Amino acid sequence: MTTPWTPDNIWPGATVAILGAGPDMTEELALTAKGHKTIAVNRAVKFAPWADMFVALDPHHPFWEEKDNVGFTGLCVCGVETDAYPDAKYGGMFYETVGSLQIRNNALAALRIAMRSGARKIILLGFDCVRYEEVHASTGFRGLVEGLPQMIAEARAKGIEVEQIDSPIQRPGTRAPRRGELVDVKTFPQVKAKAMDKGNKVV
Repeated sequence: MTTPWTPDNIWPGATVAILGAGPDMTEELALTAKGHKTIAVNRAVKFAPWADMFVALDPHHPFWEEKDNVGFTGLCVCGVETDAYPDAKYGGMFYETVGSLQIRNNALAALRIAMRSGARKIILLGFDCVRYEEVHASTGFRGLVEGLPQMIAEARAKGIEVEQIDSPIQRPGTRAPRRGELVDVKTFPQVKAKAMDKGNKVV
């Protein structure tokens, strides 16, 4: 069973880099976090198996298998208690409220953890809120576009410096889906073409 856990003051005075799962995340971008305490959010762990922490609220998602595949050995944090990963830390769901929405989001959970860790500075790498909401438009996971600025403002009001850096280069397969394509949720942010019949209609 997972161990109940709190991130309060685990890294007092540190600079904490959060590696987001946006389409601009690359190994090169992840490497810029080296030397800082680093949190890899879900699929970003494949770019940074050396990170200090891996955050994926759903312990049954394939991201957890990816963590094992790349040899990640740092602290693992999930949002529900589970027997699947007995060494993982159970930190709760880290719900955030934006207007009338309650958001359950891995990236915002990582930011909340960094804020509670005692960090002096937080660096956000590979975040793309607009792209995230495009991909999850049909799932009900909304509010990240408004939630991230709200949390950044909260952090700065508490005296925490926050810097956001995104790579100017997108890797192949990470563009937004075009008409006639479906997002492949398992390999987000990649896309796959829909099959077309002879009449050029989507099937």
